[in-house]
Amino acid sequence: MTMRREAQSIAQELIAALKNKEWQARQSAIRELARIVTPDVIPELLRALRDEHQDPNLLNSLLQVLTQAGIDAVTPLIELLAEADANVRIYAALVLGNLGSPQAIPALQRALDDPDPNVRYHAIEALGKLRATSAVDALIAFVESRDFFLAFPALEALAHIGEPRAVPHVMPLLEDEFLYAPAIETLGQLGDHTCIAPLMSRLNRSRETAPIIARALIALYERYEGHYGEGAFIADLVRQAIAPAGIRHLLMAATRATGDDLRSLITVLGWLNDEEVMRTLAQFVGHPDVGEEAAEALARQGRRVMEILLERLDAEDPDTSRTIVALLGRIGDSRAVPALTQLLGAEPDLAIAAANALANIGDRAAFEPLSRLLEHPNAAVRRAAVAALNAISHPDMPGRVVAWLRDPDPRVRECAVRIAGYFGYPECIDLLLERCQDDDEQVRSAAVEHLPYLEDERAFDALRAALRDPSHRVRAAAARALGYVEPERAIPPLLTALEDDDPWVRRYAAQSLSRHQAREALEALERMAQDDPAPFVRITAIQGLSSIGEPRALATLTLLLNADEPELCEAALEALGRTRLPGALSPLLDALRSPDPRWRAMAARALGEHGDREAIEPLRQAAASDTDEAVIQAAINALAYLNGEEAISALIALCAVERCRETCIAALASLGEDAIDHIARGLTHQDAAVRRAIVQALARMKHPRASQRLHAMLGDPDASVRLTTVTALGHLGHHVIASQLAHLAQEDPDEAVRQAARMVLQM
Repeated sequence: MTMRREAQSIAQELIAALKNKEWQARQSAIRELARIVTPDVIPELLRALRDEHQDPNLLNSLLQVLTQAGIDAVTPLIELLAEADANVRIYAALVLGNLGSPQAIPALQRALDDPDPNVRYHAIEALGKLRATSAVDALIAFVESRDFFLAFPALEALAHIGEPRAVPHVMPLLEDEFLYAPAIETLGQLGDHTCIAPLMSRLNRSRETAPIIARALIALYERYEGHYGEGAFIADLVRQAIAPAGIRHLLMAATRATGDDLRSLITVLGWLNDEEVMRTLAQFVGHPDVGEEAAEALARQGRRVMEILLERLDAEDPDTSRTIVALLGRIGDSRAVPALTQLLGAEPDLAIAAANALANIGDRAAFEPLSRLLEHPNAAVRRAAVAALNAISHPDMPGRVVAWLRDPDPRVRECAVRIAGYFGYPECIDLLLERCQDDDEQVRSAAVEHLPYLEDERAFDALRAALRDPSHRVRAAAARALGYVEPERAIPPLLTALEDDDPWVRRYAAQSLSRHQAREALEALERMAQDDPAPFVRITAIQGLSSIGEPRALATLTLLLNADEPELCEAALEALGRTRLPGALSPLLDALRSPDPRWRAMAARALGEHGDREAIEPLRQAAASDTDEAVIQAAINALAYLNGEEAISALIALCAVERCRETCIAALASLGEDAIDHIARGLTHQDAAVRRAIVQALARMKHPRASQRLHAMLGDPDASVRLTTVTALGHLGHHVIASQLAHLAQEDPDEAVRQAARMVLQM
């Protein structure tokens, strides 16, 4: 009793501090109250909320404390919904929405009948935050009332809940003078392809709707692309339904818009086949916010926009010029070659972009201009020229390379080595071996890199000799190249290279030994993983231990989980997953229980790669209970990677958890046709939300057997499941079940299902 009084006394002092006019003092009191809140203190907080809510500082602070406290305040807050003071009821509804407890949903639904409209407003908002599907019918009634004050939050709540059966009730609001904007937003979140024609009709008639309709179209596109890989279907419907006036409205809006609105407008404009649109998009290439979207749209137009792009090639902004050059390369029209070769003498970044574009086009007319770049002072320009020459593969190349290998300029010789090594010209082999002794270390290094690809016995002797070269660059090239030589020949010199003074030589030697899975290197790699002075060498050694996969490496890897350097710990954790050894399971499960969410996410990924079925239940629990999105995503992805009946059952069960559902749908849809029968078992789950999720997963698979499983769901007792099934079958082809759809279109008790069935039959 004494402890309770003491806690209440401290709470009263802190509550008094919440009235302080100084923001910092209030924040300090909020943090302390949230830390000490217990069930004994909750009544004090609610008393203050009930009796002193007129003080704005106190009120806002109390709302923060109740939201942050992490203790059950739902029951006493529900009681406040019956208080005589409407303000108290408002604040109770507001906090209940923020607390996120489904326990509050029935009381909040009763509050929808509160005599005070402000209480009803906050109850609607709270039910949206809680994704209360049981409140959908009541929210639809608010929408149909067209009372702006309550219909507006009801539309937002319906969008948040994600219940598509609200769509037919929202559609008429497109013509409402006050509610069209939130209605458009809601249709973007909830609607399907049937919303395109009404949205385009509104856009064709009213300029002011362009930005908001563009946002809705993007939302529809992204959902169709994510769910069915059919975003192009939405773009096609937009092209069919938009009128010249609608295009003008989009173009006019784009000239004034900024930020996300501009991005949406440019993306939608990119779907249209209109010359004025293309010229406008070309003006946005290089724009800091939407240049990428404009460039992608132009690239899809192909050769049709060649002249428009060439006109913009001399833009004052160098970033714009580089982007246009890259677009010309993607389009691949040889008409661009003369303009691009002129740019090979420009500043390095633009010259590199031009060389890359010429490589994509592959026109032999660029051979001579590119050849002149081999002596360019900038190494990146020379590399781009080499790549382009390799891509063009001119018939005169072999003879020219022989001459370049003897050129007095080392820059030219290095480029020639890279070309000769790439093609393996027989007439160049002797000269390539000579270049391994070149006076210039860059040339020697390049020559050594290409030795494994020469079918000549002398190449291996040259590689061994290169490991003794005075240049660490050449020795590193040799160590890397030995990773591509037969293991029995490569391993002995690589073991010696592990003792090199240069860390990069040691790193590449360890990497090559890892590639060869050299058990002979195990002891040396264990030592390097723990003691090498260079952290990046230690990480490479850790990776090597996982590749070799010997049980004795587990002790070293487990020990390194507690290393002082975070990068080493992470490398060890990933390596334990890659070993796929039974002994790695225990430390990985320990890591999954870490207080650090980043560590838990890494552990989940490692468990997926490890492949032990014993990890399935811990991964399911992690996805269901963790509050960190990255951990949830990693655990679900790991279950998908594990696949199999148990893992699929876990993913189906997780579809009942709202925050896991969309990720689980995507994971299940990615599993392939062998998983269809296991996934389809979720169609009989008792939870309608799970059945809807499985319908969506099977639909996304786009496999006849998966689609066939959906036919039975047209008779599901839950209207939302039938609606989801009808919509899914509309994307997959419905002809074999036309009679069932016709029956639903006439007889289904749910209006949204009837309308969806009619729309599918018209497709």
